[in-house]
Amino acid sequence: MEFNIPHQPLTSLFLRFLRFGFLAWGGPVAQIAMIRRELVEEEKWIGPEKFNRVLSVYQVLPGPEAHELCVYFGMLAAGRPGALLAGLGFMLPGFVLMLALSWFYVAYGINSPLFQSVFMGMQPAVAALIVRAVHRIGSHALHQNIWLWAIAFLAGIAQMLKLNFLVTLLAAGSIYALAGRKQKRLAFLLAAGFAVWLIVAGFAQPQATQGLPDATVASTNNASLLTLFWSGLKSGLLTFGGAYTVIPFLQQDAVQAGGW
Repeated sequence: MEFNIPHQPLTSLFLRFLRFGFLAWGGPVAQIAMIRRELVEEEKWIGPEKFNRVLSVYQVLPGPEAHELCVYFGMLAAGRPGALLAGLGFMLPGFVLMLALSWFYVAYGINSPLFQSVFMGMQPAVAALIVRAVHRIGSHALHQNIWLWAIAFLAGIAQMLKLNFLVTLLAAGSIYALAGRKQKRLAFLLAAGFAVWLIVAGFAQPQATQGLPDATVASTNNASLLTLFWSGLKSGLLTFGGAYTVIPFLQQDAVQAGGW
């Protein structure tokens, strides 16, 4: 199979990833599936195996994988300027939309029944989009391999328990690396140990949540710009495994600790 990376003008490249940004509904899973479908399956910039390897690397790094993938493809198409413009184009629509909605929320609030009904109606549609994206990505990533299915099962349980995704990533990579090197006993022992950790962490989780500040009590103090910047920077630096892992960090700062 031949792969073709088009060397596009910077303006065309920016507009293309700006379009991705306008279509980036449904969270990182749906966004990654969209990028994969258009650039890998349809236009064949790179092969599926290489895409999976690149995605695995970005899942270990902090930050949103979909945005990082756009930077990667921009780099392939037009070097460093292309990487910068592709990342900016993908990020810009969401940034502008969130800025506008945040202003509207502060100025007018969104407690009216009309707005609540609109957002409640959008949630099932977004959920369906995510389920479809998970199916598309999973069908390419799992193949017919019992080890991959076992890892996916354990990782799914870990996510339902809201455990640290970085630990899950490291365990999953180690298990499959050992299995691929014919060290199946060690891989099985590591998988069993990871399963035991899931059980222990799952039972310990309810106790760990005790003593947290009441999330319903809001603070009347406005956070400083430095506090806001530090909260966002910390969330970006310490969140591994995708954009969904940012939410607990922001929730801790904005709701439980700060009462914003």
